[in-house]
Amino acid sequence: MNRDRIEAEREAVQSLMTLYEQAKKCEQLYDLAHMTLPEPLTRFLGVNGNGDRQGSSLRMTAHIPAPDWPKPPDGAGQDWISINVKEAIATTVVLAVLRGAAEPVRASEVVEHVLTLLPNVTRGGVANVGTRLVGDKTIERTEDGWMLLKVEKAGLVRDGRLWAPPGVFAKPEMAAHRREAILHVLKHFPTGLQTVQIVEQLRNCSWLHAPVNKDLLKLDMESLLEAKKVRRRGNTKKWELAPG
Repeated sequence: MNRDRIEAEREAVQSLMTLYEQAKKCEQLYDLAHMTLPEPLTRFLGVNGNGDRQGSSLRMTAHIPAPDWPKPPDGAGQDWISINVKEAIATTVVLAVLRGAAEPVRASEVVEHVLTLLPNVTRGGVANVGTRLVGDKTIERTEDGWMLLKVEKAGLVRDGRLWAPPGVFAKPEMAAHRREAILHVLKHFPTGLQTVQIVEQLRNCSWLHAPVNKDLLKLDMESLLEAKKVRRRGNTKKWELAPG
């Protein structure tokens, strides 16, 4: 996607959220003054004459374009998503290594490939993955090496990203996909978002395939905070990207 267009979309989204925040502040001032909200404001905020939110009201979410992901590998489907390969689990990486090979891969080579991509994984851990995958008939051990039997269960690695259909990824990997989405959304809101607002924005992103709810977001934000990728905005309840 053209970077000028991405910047224009970011500014448009930010403009909408600024307008919404101004409308909320106006609503609070009217409440403090015990004044009836003007009709244009009630329509914009989606409240009825009693101050209750209407189910059919305008949701203050905006179209957030998909991240500018690198080019997917040959053989990737249109519905494939990607995560940083460092966030993948050993099983998914083993299967991707085998799918990317044109012939059976010797066990020692599989181990070396996996350890290069996931330095924290042990050789024994990779061997255990192989045993489990043989047991459920996802791969086969032959005299020539390990061979993938169920191609639909494997993704592909390219340029530090692991691509696969959403159903291939395990829960920790889908959480990584969601955390990337959170950071991408926050890029569009320099003034920050509250957790509930992040949830609403994510639910409006058709390119996000991970489950989204407030409890999951709480865990995600704690993880991103620990990694120093996000921070609280001043003394507010809003989250924003951490500098750097």
